[in-house]
Amino acid sequence: MRIQKLLKPMVLLICVGVMLYAFLTMGNGRGPLDYWEHLDDTAFTIDDEEVTFEDLAFYILFEERKVEEQARIYNKDYTKDYWNIHTDDKFIQTEAKDAVLNMAVHDYLFYQMAVDEGMDKLNGVEQVELEGSVSDFWEDMLDVQWEHLPCDEETINNQIRIAAVAEKYGDYLAKENNTSKAAYRYDGYYYSQILEKHNLKVNNKLWKKLVLGDITLAHGRINYINGLTDEDKKKSKE
Repeated sequence: MRIQKLLKPMVLLICVGVMLYAFLTMGNGRGPLDYWEHLDDTAFTIDDEEVTFEDLAFYILFEERKVEEQARIYNKDYTKDYWNIHTDDKFIQTEAKDAVLNMAVHDYLFYQMAVDEGMDKLNGVEQVELEGSVSDFWEDMLDVQWEHLPCDEETINNQIRIAAVAEKYGDYLAKENNTSKAAYRYDGYYYSQILEKHNLKVNNKLWKKLVLGDITLAHGRINYINGLTDEDKKKSKE
């Protein structure tokens, strides 16, 4: 009898504890990162150069568009299915997120190295190529992305310029070392050797909570992979 009397308050105490934990967890912002609220926060630091989440706008727009176009081929009715595919021990969403970080680190590192060596200026031909790249980028943008631009077009255009200077510097290194240009791209071997000599610090506290695919795109909440029937699918379109 005494045990039964003690059991009820113990269960109640446990329930209160669980609810308190859930409240504190949500209060500490353990959910997905609200990208728009962290534009001025540092995403990563390469040596002494701080790169903010806003500085990643071009890479996020580019990668989300690229994956979304592939997703439309996979399932035009609900493209989020493609982002959720698990291959080679990684979700496509995670691979795309890694690509954003790796491309940005590469470009901001090579850009700074180009600046240090006085190689950050583009000649006439290179400037024309840059203008073409900028034009192509905006023409390829998905309609929905125009509604979710992380920042103004001028800022994004400058990020494209940084990427162009980084590519120019990588091509210069390839020529100087008589090797392929690909070796100095963001996934290239010789670039990885250079990166090891520099201090990269990622803001993991925020970066881990960033969900790529839901920043400049808009997806519904229904996921056909996770058990919806054809009837459910039909109702979702009504």
